[in-house]
Amino acid sequence: MKVEDVMSFLVDHRAPNVTPGYVAEQLLSMSWIIDPKDGAQIFVTGKEWLKSDDPFRVEVAIGLENLTYLADSWEELVELAEPLKEKFPTMVADIDAWMARAEASYERRRTGSFWDDYKPH
Repeated sequence: MKVEDVMSFLVDHRAPNVTPGYVAEQLLSMSWIIDPKDGAQIFVTGKEWLKSDDPFRVEVAIGLENLTYLADSWEELVELAEPLKEKFPTMVADIDAWMARAEASYERRRTGSFWDDYKPH
């Protein structure tokens, strides 16, 4: 069985009130307990879901982005995200919030300055 099939099964057979964020959390957790190659496939599929016509899958993919990088650069992420605003006008605020959260992470990734913002308690 392929990971992308499991992901689709979870989305297609979810309980009525399950949110995209909850599915994303489960997929992120699953990525830690399966073979690394299969775990990486979760993020490859998430990137593909950003191009989906299914708003639930798009929202799951956005949730995956909270703890990983679905794109190789900020510019690529913008290219993936911008068409979503036209495709899903009701999600514009969520997409803008996602991009605002992601921008600093991609900048730190680009410059290698992950600890610049770190302030010990």
